[in-house]
Amino acid sequence: MHPAPSIILFTVLSGFGFGLTSIVGLLQFLNQISMVDIIIFSSMGLFFSTIGLISSFFHLANKKNAIKSMSQWQTSWLSREAISSIFCLSIVVGNIGWIFVQNMYISEVGIILFLLSLITVFTTSMIYAQLKTVPSWNNMLTPTLFIFAALAGGSILITDHASLVLLLIFAVLQVLFWYIADRSFIDIETTVGTALGFSKNEDIRAFDAAHTNRNYLLNEMVYKVARKHAVKIRYISFFAAFVLPMSLILIFPGNFSVSVLIIASHLVGIYFSRWLFFAEAKHSVSFYYQ
Repeated sequence: MHPAPSIILFTVLSGFGFGLTSIVGLLQFLNQISMVDIIIFSSMGLFFSTIGLISSFFHLANKKNAIKSMSQWQTSWLSREAISSIFCLSIVVGNIGWIFVQNMYISEVGIILFLLSLITVFTTSMIYAQLKTVPSWNNMLTPTLFIFAALAGGSILITDHASLVLLLIFAVLQVLFWYIADRSFIDIETTVGTALGFSKNEDIRAFDAAHTNRNYLLNEMVYKVARKHAVKIRYISFFAAFVLPMSLILIFPGNFSVSVLIIASHLVGIYFSRWLFFAEAKHSVSFYYQ
């Protein structure tokens, strides 16, 4: 599918922001973080989440429809995401304000932020995981990947040991996702042949091309990336997102200035992997354009 920059930035930045908010919330609930750190890291989480959500606005063909994104919460994961993100960010602002005014924090608010942040990330992932027409997305590994991406990124600035574990789990999930994505159309039961009533094993193809010129489906749903480039980008992504951050954490534990470098490298790696998430996703409509 077409990897729109606005959607990539949205999923990367908002995922990191809500992941940071979830880690802060968990530490607040466990009373393992100072009020100053809550204010600093919650503000960072608020900033990244907001920038990510704003970037998604530019992907709308008609910007006036943004207000309607919350009206279909009963059936739309996009609406659920919009509602949960507003609730979560409102509580973040309230939590920061309460600490400023009262010079104390309520630990129970932390668990609410932890759960609500992860719920928001989950709703984002389900926008893609629900699509049966994209086999590589249509499995529970997609929301798992999004959640651990958020947790791993959000933990880097705050805790070394937990971030190493979360980065390792995330790395394994990422490799597993790439493996499943590669096999998604190999194992799929539907083909052009089955759509026409033939056996899956019969080699059926259209006699004429399904189009004579570029169209919306080709532009948005049938994006082709050369295999050699995809493999190269995977290596770059894996090194930047996992190898370099984990190495720096082990060499410079507890160094905040190095953590900033780690975050920068990690986000670059996640950007490339998220680009592949969209670019390598093969929509079923591509059957007609083979």
